[in-house]
Amino acid sequence: MRARNALGRITLTAALAGALAAGAAAALPARPAHAAPEPLRTIVDDRGRTLILHGLNTASSAKGPSGLPWIDREDVVREARELGTNSVRYLIQWKNIEPEPGRYDDAYLDDVAERVAWYREQGMHVILDMHQDIYGPAACEGSGNGAPAWATHTDGLPCTPQTPWVLTYVQPAVIRAYDHFWNNSGEHPELKQRFTAMWRHVAERFANDPAVLGYDLYNEPFGGTSQFGFFEGPVLTPFYQGIVDAVREVDRDGWIFVEPQALGPNEGAETSLGTIRDPRPGEPRLVFAPHFYPGGVDIGGSYDGFTELLVKAQFFLWKRNMPAAARRLGMPMWLGEVGGMPAGAPGADRFTGEWLRMADDLGIGWAYWSNDPGEGGVVDGDGDPTLFAELLARPYPRAVAGTPTEISYDGTALKVGWRARSGASGPTEIWFPTDSPKVTSTDPDGTWKHRWDAERNVLSVWADPGSPAHTVTVTP
Repeated sequence: MRARNALGRITLTAALAGALAAGAAAALPARPAHAAPEPLRTIVDDRGRTLILHGLNTASSAKGPSGLPWIDREDVVREARELGTNSVRYLIQWKNIEPEPGRYDDAYLDDVAERVAWYREQGMHVILDMHQDIYGPAACEGSGNGAPAWATHTDGLPCTPQTPWVLTYVQPAVIRAYDHFWNNSGEHPELKQRFTAMWRHVAERFANDPAVLGYDLYNEPFGGTSQFGFFEGPVLTPFYQGIVDAVREVDRDGWIFVEPQALGPNEGAETSLGTIRDPRPGEPRLVFAPHFYPGGVDIGGSYDGFTELLVKAQFFLWKRNMPAAARRLGMPMWLGEVGGMPAGAPGADRFTGEWLRMADDLGIGWAYWSNDPGEGGVVDGDGDPTLFAELLARPYPRAVAGTPTEISYDGTALKVGWRARSGASGPTEIWFPTDSPKVTSTDPDGTWKHRWDAERNVLSVWADPGSPAHTVTVTP
């Protein structure tokens, strides 16, 4: 039964990806075949260095009644030490923040702040993710997370949880709840207003927390009866703009992450998300944050045979269309969710290696789904490391003192190239999971230096200030 469901999802996804890519392309300016792609903008730290964010989604367990993940402080310490992560996509829930209209549960936000402090102690960047799936728990009993019951209007329509779970999205009650939230029905404009005000409250709470890099405004948007070009441009874009404006009233400098709709772009189809303006002085701090869940592997399938062929096509689409969207929007890009395969599934190692190489090739960071113990996590139910712990503990540049031009890892050697950039200062920092690695540079001898921090497994490289371009190679 599981295999039949998976094949149906794969076929549907492949058809959607092709159709959506073709349809969306007609609405966007043609790309000249001879034009080299413009470099992506980058997320930068307070020293102007490019941040390459590697981290975990923490956690699916936060979808429960408490709205909090399973972790404790020692889990964060262990993650930073063993995986080298420098960031986390930390799930928070509207239902816990605003249990009644206009009443915010600041005790819940205090609990979130306590956990943010654990990451701050490890020097990690936190992206607060306003998570939802299937709208909220009141939309379909036994399924969903996100919205509080008071913000859920289903008009008495039925809902039966489905297998695979994503099919629950098309249950009548769930579609109606989304239609009311997006005001497709015209009956509940207050819901988006309350959501925006709630985000302003959260941003005000965390604006001065140095660990909080920014805010992921809405997980995997789904438009109900309004989809694709009818949703992303006229509905989702102004929705995001309203939240950006509200957040900027209380936090001028935090990075704001926006996602395309999930259906289609998750599999690599183009997005019609429109331009969003950042009212902050100076450079905008908006990030395009798509997910990657190619049909077949995201519901426990394999990465071999016919499925592998379909997934490779979705790799091609995603690698072409998502950076193109980021350039069109003028935003850096970050892969906010990826994963979903059990460690024992055929081809899990190859699929993981392929998306890791894709991220390196694009010079972007990622957040793996998820750190919950189990066959898809970095530890199993007994707390022992899985295949993914080994694969994700991958050498990478955490911070680059310029614009990255190359990130490549062949299983032994890591090569990092970058161009000097005005406003970037300090060393390039590279996480490398070995003792006292060897490092070489294209800079002339005597013009550059490096230092190894054995406690953090971080190599700091100060490049030749007289050279415009640099490449270092790090080996065990």
